[in-house]
Amino acid sequence: MGTITRINTRLNLEWEAQHAHEKADHGTAGIITGDEYLAFLSNSDQATLHDCLQDAVSGNSTVERALLHYFQGMAVNASRTCKGLRYLKSIGQQDEALTIAVHALWETIKTYPLQRTSSVTGNLQMEMLKRITRSVSAKLPQIMAEQTYGDFEIAESIHSESCTSAAVEAHPMECRPHEESIGSPWIEVMRVLEWSVKTHALSVSEAKLLGQYTSATTKERHKLADELAMSSSELSDKISVLKRRLARRLASAGVERGSLM
Repeated sequence: MGTITRINTRLNLEWEAQHAHEKADHGTAGIITGDEYLAFLSNSDQATLHDCLQDAVSGNSTVERALLHYFQGMAVNASRTCKGLRYLKSIGQQDEALTIAVHALWETIKTYPLQRTSSVTGNLQMEMLKRITRSVSAKLPQIMAEQTYGDFEIAESIHSESCTSAAVEAHPMECRPHEESIGSPWIEVMRVLEWSVKTHALSVSEAKLLGQYTSATTKERHKLADELAMSSSELSDKISVLKRRLARRLASAGVERGSLM
């Protein structure tokens, strides 16, 4: 809680010193102070909030910062309730957890999908959670590699005699986070990635790739393939190889779905 207070204090002090009392171009609301803009937002309906987000998407940095301040509580709440961020806090990464949430909120404000004209606040929150999921997916393997794993019970001492096809087909990496990022599928994916790095079933880079791919949309998977100089089918094949290898290791260690929760 102390770390969250310090971060919020820093953001709030910046707002008070640079934005609250200074008149600036706030797009739809006109030339007003930051505090006046917050009051304007408080009295706005979803259609007006959409217009304000359109100002931010169009590049109005003053509106961006004001919207970040207005919705700041959304990021703080995510750091407390999103399982991925709660996991980071549980291993002493409180500051990183809130930084991820705030960055996700800010990026969502700047890139809000303007075709979504209704339930603007809800859509903003959902897009923020998707960004949080992808950010944690990318960061988690390296974070895990730096941990001692003392706080987690890993069921690796019980070995089964064979790897069944059912075990290969149903391992937890088939879970898709995104909207489920605040529920049990995502935390299970994190535990599996943690286990894979700890037991050397996967390298840190392989676990990172698997986490990124698992949490990505179809469009993002195509982009990831381009970044790796691979075709989408080649990347899909590589992911399948990693999943099969991980499934075999889970099965051979007697780790059943849900046991790492």
